[in-house]
Amino acid sequence: MDAFHVFGRLFAIVFAFCLASVAASFFLAFAVPGWVPAAWVFDHWQVGHDLFVYDYQASGQFADLADMVTRLVVATVGASIIGGLAFVPAALAILVAEILRLRSILYHVLVGGLIAIALLVATRVPEAGSTRLPPDWNLFLAAGFVGGFVYWLIAGRGSGIAKPSASGPDA
Repeated sequence: MDAFHVFGRLFAIVFAFCLASVAASFFLAFAVPGWVPAAWVFDHWQVGHDLFVYDYQASGQFADLADMVTRLVVATVGASIIGGLAFVPAALAILVAEILRLRSILYHVLVGGLIAIALLVATRVPEAGSTRLPPDWNLFLAAGFVGGFVYWLIAGRGSGIAKPSASGPDA
């Protein structure tokens, strides 16, 4: 195994992780109602999912420019937050996949979902006396699935592709 191959593999892993974080964030920004903080609701525009879908269905056009820009900004900032929070658990999962040569789509998608739920549980502030997950926890799980799928598409299919050198005793 040469240094160029290792560098290329590391580049693919980092690139795939960044795009997986972006994909999960964009999924949350455009699919989860209320993921955008309530302080981002201004005068006549609402950043929620329902108004976006209603505007599109009623007019056949996307919501106003301010709504779209707000969603894009939230998705971009959210990608860095998701990437930062998910870095350590994702790095461990990627390391396991690389060592054990796990190339299964099922592994990567399930790990993405587990990381998303773990982050949701670890970062949420529960209401007094509440031990339940938020009602839209399944959308966060789906965002993790999206992130895991995007990672698998870019780098997960080649996990553990580095094979031992042929100069061993069998050569």
